[in-house]
Amino acid sequence: MKKNPLDDILKTIEIHDEIIAQSTELDEKSKRAFLNFSAHINKLLSTQDVSKKLNSYQRKSATSEFLNYWNNTISPDTEKFWAEIDTNSIKIERKDPLKFALEKNRFRNVELGIGARKYWTKLRALKVMTDRFSKAEISKIDGIIMEDENKRIGILKKCLSKKSIPKSQYLKYGECMAYFANTGLFPKYMVESEVKELHRIWKNFKS
Repeated sequence: MKKNPLDDILKTIEIHDEIIAQSTELDEKSKRAFLNFSAHINKLLSTQDVSKKLNSYQRKSATSEFLNYWNNTISPDTEKFWAEIDTNSIKIERKDPLKFALEKNRFRNVELGIGARKYWTKLRALKVMTDRFSKAEISKIDGIIMEDENKRIGILKKCLSKKSIPKSQYLKYGECMAYFANTGLFPKYMVESEVKELHRIWKNFKS
C-alpha cells in the first residue's frame, strides 16, 4: 500500500510535540509557542477538505517553520527529533549544521556556535553521534568549536584593551557577547569587573 505523505507530516508533528513537551533545554514560553503553532498546523492538515486540496509543495510549506527549528539547532533535542524521524522511516531532508561545519570549518551563525559549545560534550558521547560521524570528524568538530571560542574571546579582549569597539566589529562584538553570555563562559576568561566593562563599552558605542 502506498504511503500517504500526509501521514508522515502528521507523525512528524507528533514527534515534534513529544520532544518539545519533554525538553529540558527550552523554557515554558518557548514550549507553548512551539506547541501552539504545531497544533494550528495539525488542525489545518487534519481537516479533510483542506488536506485534499493541499498539494505536496503546500504540505511542505505548512510544516516548514517548525522544521526550520530542527534544521537550525545543535542540541540533544535535535538529535532525538531526527533519530525518531529515521526510526519512523519518514523521508524529510535534514540540513545538518554539523555537516556544514565540517565542510566549511565554521558554524553558519552564532546561534549554532552557541548550541555546539553548550551541548557538544553531551552530544559527542551519544551513540547516534558516533554512528553519524567518524572519530576523525568528531575530533574535527572539537577543533572547530574551540577555534570559534578562541576567535570570539580574542575579539572581546582586544576591544577591552582598547576600551572601544571598531565600527566594523560592532555586530561581531554583539555576537561574541551573546556567545559568552549563553554558554556561561565569561568566568573562564574574565573577572566580573572586566565583563561589566565590556557591557559599558557596548552601551556607550557611538555609530
